[in-house]
Amino acid sequence: MKFKLLMIPLLLTGTLFAEFKVGEKLPSISLPDQFENTLQVESTDRLLILAFEKDISSAINDYLKTKPAGYLNEHHARYISDISAMPSLITSMFAMPKMKKLPFSIMLINDDLGKEFGKEEGKITVYRIENHQIKTVEFIAPDQLPALFQSR
Repeated sequence: MKFKLLMIPLLLTGTLFAEFKVGEKLPSISLPDQFENTLQVESTDRLLILAFEKDISSAINDYLKTKPAGYLNEHHARYISDISAMPSLITSMFAMPKMKKLPFSIMLINDDLGKEFGKEEGKITVYRIENHQIKTVEFIAPDQLPALFQSR
């Protein structure tokens, strides 16, 4: 009996934080960016580029810093970074000031939403979407990022 009671929270956790899958429709996603604006994934967006690790985020930032203003919008892309594991003191004192120097917006996950996206260690997660419906999920190395924007 105790075993069954212990399994209920595990099963619920798996249900509550199941990854978004190909063919599913994304729920409405509205997140703050580093400039304290609220951004949404729009029906016209085609790419969601997600970072779950500091090194991956740095690689994406380095790539996007070399691109003109509006590059993400031109490619119907959103850049999302999961900073939920970062201690709030580190976020406010170091990470946010650094991010505010970037010339593009990063949608920031500060809660458990990141658990609903697929991820692989050392990879950028890419969701290709059409009208909020997930078409593909890919995990790419940072050096593959330029090709992602060329294969539209």
